[in-house]
Amino acid sequence: MTHDLLVYLSKTVGLIWLMGFFVIVVIWAYNPSRRGAYDAAARSILEKQDGDE
Repeated sequence: MTHDLLVYLSKTVGLIWLMGFFVIVVIWAYNPSRRGAYDAAARSILEKQDGDE
């Protein structure tokens, strides 16, 4: 296995892996079933805590 072949394979496999990871993250982030969790996280900073007036 030559250095050029190893570099070519690592660049190709790395690109495919990163593209696949990106697609999975985008699908996970825009999944409609996770909307409730995102809304709760967005409002969590605004909720009153015990002892607040």
